[in-house]
Amino acid sequence: MNYNPEELKKHYDGLPHGKARTEALREAIGAADQHNDVPFRIYFREEMCHEACFYGDVMYMMVVFPEMLSIIDRYPDTPSTQFDTSYDNALDHILWIYKWVIEECSSFYQISMEDCLKFFEDFKKRSISYGYNLKPYYRSLYYFYNFDNKKAEEAFRNFEKIPRDSNSDCRACERNTEIGFYLDAGNLEKALELAEDIENFKLRCGGDYFDAWLRMKISFLDYYMDNREFEKAAGLAGLLERKINDKTEYQVWGTIMDCYAHTKPGRALRVYKKYWKELEKEHSPYDLLCSSQHVCCFWKQMVKSGRETVRLQLDSSFPLYNEDRIYKTEDLFNYYYNRTESIAKKFDQRNNADSYIKDLQDALENAMED
Repeated sequence: MNYNPEELKKHYDGLPHGKARTEALREAIGAADQHNDVPFRIYFREEMCHEACFYGDVMYMMVVFPEMLSIIDRYPDTPSTQFDTSYDNALDHILWIYKWVIEECSSFYQISMEDCLKFFEDFKKRSISYGYNLKPYYRSLYYFYNFDNKKAEEAFRNFEKIPRDSNSDCRACERNTEIGFYLDAGNLEKALELAEDIENFKLRCGGDYFDAWLRMKISFLDYYMDNREFEKAAGLAGLLERKINDKTEYQVWGTIMDCYAHTKPGRALRVYKKYWKELEKEHSPYDLLCSSQHVCCFWKQMVKSGRETVRLQLDSSFPLYNEDRIYKTEDLFNYYYNRTESIAKKFDQRNNADSYIKDLQDALENAMED
């Protein structure tokens, strides 16, 4: 079969996001490697990083990205392909993707603290050597230190004061970072003020009309949940249910269930019945931790309500599956609690902190205080 990178791209572009496109990208990468087509060896890996980061398993990105760095370090003058001419060369494109990688470091307890900080330092050095400032570096560092409020605020203040350059994230993404910071600080008034341009779509994320808006709404949903304003949270949950798209970062079904558990428990149960399988296969340990914690809180509410059993159409892939399909709510709570606790401890061990276990304890206390 003749090697034709343009046809390989046309093929995977025509496939739905997820498993099918990922497999086609694997084949494209293998073909480019076999023919030592360096620009496309890099480009197809860049495409895999995008697919993995936004639609698939983020771990693929964490595996493929170091391969890209190794190739570009051997061939530093590699030009961009005809499909990414907005970048000066392949390294310029890689630096853009590098921002996703360092942001995802916090999502994998399997990546040691030492290795996480090495990624950050390498990104910092490459950015400076290529003539960019460190605004994206500090933005990503802010997210990374979500377990250390002091370091997170220090990183945010550095991000805030550095001007934008051509390697900065879009204005809508940066605005969402600012909104998240002020919500975490409890300054709802400031966050609402900053949200206006996203709310009215004056600021949007690239060509994706609702992306920035969805991120912003999820941040406010989390804020209202943390502050026990469940009616306001439920309003946002209903809005999000209608707008969630196929990108993995917006599949916040665990949060929505946890919210409805306080306001519309029947609806919360319907969401679980529909999305339980998605909640079993979150695409990073951090996503699994967050969703499991919310589902754990949902089942805690069910136990608290006095409901002892529930009928669920689960299949044999579920660890507690039984043929009768009658499940004890206490067993379901324990299953999600044990999983959440196990992951939280691993993150805390990596971070030399106890913030994730404390978050779990606080969330369960929150669930019991109606």
